[in-house]
Amino acid sequence: MNDIFEQSQMAGAVGQAAQSSAAAGYYLQEQEKGLAETQLEVETIITEAYHLLKQDFKYLKDGRTEWKTLVNQNERVLTEWGVQRIMQVINFYVNKNGLLSNYDEKQIDRLMLRILTELNDLMLLKYQMLFSVPSFEQCKALLKQRIEEKVNLKVFSQEILGLTPDADQIRKDLYSEMEYKVEKELEKIKQEQRKEKLREYGLIMAQLEKMFYDTLNRAFRGEERGSIRRHTNISEVIGNHPQIQKNDGGMFKWTKR
Repeated sequence: MNDIFEQSQMAGAVGQAAQSSAAAGYYLQEQEKGLAETQLEVETIITEAYHLLKQDFKYLKDGRTEWKTLVNQNERVLTEWGVQRIMQVINFYVNKNGLLSNYDEKQIDRLMLRILTELNDLMLLKYQMLFSVPSFEQCKALLKQRIEEKVNLKVFSQEILGLTPDADQIRKDLYSEMEYKVEKELEKIKQEQRKEKLREYGLIMAQLEKMFYDTLNRAFRGEERGSIRRHTNISEVIGNHPQIQKNDGGMFKWTKR
C-alpha cells in the first residue's frame, strides 16, 4: 500500500513539476518576446526625429511625453515637404532590418559616406524646396516693421538736433520713397530669410549623421541580433531544467519508523 501511494505521489509531483515548468517556459518566452520587441523598437526614434525636424517642443504631461507645435511658424527651418523627404530617408535606414544586419567597419564607413553624400547633394540641389521662406503676408509685416524702425530712428535724430519731429510726415516720406521698389524690397526680405534658414544646414546634417551612425553601429558584427540570441539561449536553458523536489517516504513514511 505504501509503495502504491509513493508511486501516485511521485506521479503527481512529476505532473505538477511539468506544469510548473511549462508555465515558467511560457513566462520566459513572453518575457523574451517583450525584450526582443523593446530592443528592436525604432518607432520612438523615428517619431522623435520627425518632431525635432518640425522643431516641436517636448514636455511631460501626466508622466507621458507630449509634443507641442512650434508657435511662431516663421521660425520653421524646413518646409513640410522637406520634413517628409528627410523622414523617407530616415525610415529607409532606421529599421529592424538594419539593426539585425551584420556590418564590419569598412561597410559602415562606406554606407555612412554614401548616405551623407546623397543627403548633402539633395540639400544643395533642392534647397529651395527643403528650406522654408516667409509668405507674402509675413514679408509685408517685416517690411512694415523695418519702415517703423526707420521712422523711430529719424524721429530720434531730429530730437537730438533740437527739432520737433513729425512721425506721420516722416512715415509718409518713407512710403513715397519706396513706392516703386516695394516688390524689390519684398523679394530682398524673402531671400534674406531663406539665407537665415540655410545657416541651419550644417547642424541638420550633423544630427542626421549621428542618428545613422548610431543605427549602423548597433549592427556592427551582428551585435544586435547576437544579443537577442544570447538572451534566448539563456531563457531556453532556464526553461528546460525544472527543479523537482525529492519526497522521501510519501504519505506513509511513518510506517518505516
